[in-house]
Amino acid sequence: MTSRKTWTVILAAAALASCSSDDAAKDAGPSEVTFPPDFMWGSATAAFQVEKGLGNTDWGIWVKTPGKIANGDDPDVGGPDALAHIDADVAVLKAANQNTYRFSIDWARVYPTRDAFDADQADAAAIAAYDELFAALRAAGIRPLVTMQHFTLPDWLSDPREPEEPQGWERPETVPAFETWCRRVAARWGGEVDWWVTINEPLVAPLAGYVQGSFPPGLILKIERALEVGRQEVLGHAKCYDAIKAADTIDADGDGETSWVGIVQHQRAVEPELPDEPADVEAAARVRYLNNLWFINAVVRGDWDDDFDGNLDGPKDRKADPALANRSDYLGINYYSALTASARGLVLPVVDASIRQDRLLTDRPKTDFHWDIYPEGLRVILEEVRPYGLPIVITENGIADSADKNRARYVLEHLFQLGLARESGLDIRGYMYWSLLDNFEWAHGYCPRFGLHTVDRATAARAARPSAAVYANAAKTGKVTRAEIDALPPYGEPTYCE
Repeated sequence: MTSRKTWTVILAAAALASCSSDDAAKDAGPSEVTFPPDFMWGSATAAFQVEKGLGNTDWGIWVKTPGKIANGDDPDVGGPDALAHIDADVAVLKAANQNTYRFSIDWARVYPTRDAFDADQADAAAIAAYDELFAALRAAGIRPLVTMQHFTLPDWLSDPREPEEPQGWERPETVPAFETWCRRVAARWGGEVDWWVTINEPLVAPLAGYVQGSFPPGLILKIERALEVGRQEVLGHAKCYDAIKAADTIDADGDGETSWVGIVQHQRAVEPELPDEPADVEAAARVRYLNNLWFINAVVRGDWDDDFDGNLDGPKDRKADPALANRSDYLGINYYSALTASARGLVLPVVDASIRQDRLLTDRPKTDFHWDIYPEGLRVILEEVRPYGLPIVITENGIADSADKNRARYVLEHLFQLGLARESGLDIRGYMYWSLLDNFEWAHGYCPRFGLHTVDRATAARAARPSAAVYANAAKTGKVTRAEIDALPPYGEPTYCE
């Protein structure tokens, strides 16, 4: 167990971050915030969520498994089919004044089989499709921000039909194979890309796949397997970082750097369910450490906390490991909402806490996902990462809002908090809205609608929602004013899609 002294230090740091955000929220502050001319304004997608034809992935198998996806939705049926609509997507990015597009290159599309990977025989159609995307972005003056692994893995590394066998990152061959994948992609497209993501939300997939059962391989409360996945992802990230650095030798966008390589973390503003209950406060500190800080500590400081207990005195723990330290040039932050932790209810091992992410017992407005709308929480999590001293890119922030009645206010309020954070001295380089398009939202299927643009389920035609114009104006002017926010309707009740 973690010592009380250790958690006292973590709690003190969390309190400082929370107080900083609370003070900012109470202070009326400036009437506007501004962003520099070179700020990255963009949107994000992920291959499996917007492409078709990825049945040879673990998720491709998962969606064909009865009962795993809401409404039986399938990314091959009624989805955006992005690689067949490259011109349309680049056009809507351009029309929205965006200069950056975050997307992923799917490993299994490029190498459909293990034999193809081992022989380095990339699929010609896949290469041609991604070449076309890069060419279209280049012609439009839009910077690519490329993710190497966004939840999915090739079925020759991860097969949810055999859940009791080691899968994905549990397999010893995955880390070296991922290193090779990263090196090949960086060598192939380094002339197009300077901004890279190694792994998207590395702790989300093992928690969903081995604890909640909603992601492949669909296991419940297999805590030790989930933790081992997290450990292996740290090693995979470090190997991928080094591989990209070695292979990408071209400055694609003329900023003087050949590559910016970072991890993308899903950060939540973690709060005690009962703020006056000391056990809940300590539970929140433990959850905050595991969810928000453990991975970053490993890849920035090289601190390997093997038993996830908040200190480095275990037999396998390592401090400032040179094989891990300084392996993130920037921090990619995905922020959506808050979560609460309690010492009661279904208490999970390791964190000794029960966790609630939706339907929080607060008076904040809610999204269609039942998540709290909490713009000030963005300042909380940004203060938590201030001590790392790295540039920051908001790689995802968005709202499930099928009626598009809350999205404009959500975006502007979060951008305002981001501007305040910049003015406080944080080096924030960009903001990517999730998502460019309505897409396949994993186990929830097509119902949660995050897109700035709708997608017609029959024709795949794109159409801008009214909120897209609000975001486009912020990107064009490089500023957000309180008057703009105040002119918008207050948050309304969620409208749940069918």
